[in-house]
Amino acid sequence: MNLENTVVIDTLVITAATGKLLTTATRSEYSTKKSRKTAYDAAYAEGVRADMVVKGNPIRDQVKDFMFAGLPAAERKLIDSSKSDYTPQEWDTLKHLKTQATKDLGGLVSKFKKAMEYREKLDNPEPAKAGDATEEVTEEVTEEVTEAKTPNQIMAGIVEGFINDVREAEEWDNQVKITKTGKAFLEALSA
Repeated sequence: MNLENTVVIDTLVITAATGKLLTTATRSEYSTKKSRKTAYDAAYAEGVRADMVVKGNPIRDQVKDFMFAGLPAAERKLIDSSKSDYTPQEWDTLKHLKTQATKDLGGLVSKFKKAMEYREKLDNPEPAKAGDATEEVTEEVTEEVTEAKTPNQIMAGIVEGFINDVREAEEWDNQVKITKTGKAFLEALSA
């Protein structure tokens, strides 16, 4: 795709400069995901586990401190500030920003914990019980023999599996949107 050209969609015009910004943002997103995965893998390799990332545990405090250090200076200053640092008018404006910045940091720590849970599941898959596997196969065979599945039922099974995979994955930034869209699609299939 040539970014030097202007793309016209109906009456909307995206300039080459804006196109370059979009390209840079996309590259940055992929770079961020790769950096995050590398950091999470390293922490897991050093022995960090999800049950260590709980309030009161020094490991969680370390993780939070490292993440805090990675925030922009303005965010760090805002999180470390108190009401007494500002005039009442300034505080009315900044208290919401401080709350959001604190929640964002907590979200990063939660994402880290989920990443550790995900890695633990990969390392220690739950062994299937012998009886369960036999029952599943018997059920599947019985279902196939007794009722033929429609294309909608087949697609619904695929979509349900995908939605479950997205819910369990750590790297999907848009999990909620995907899940809602998938559920809407399932409703349309069953209608």
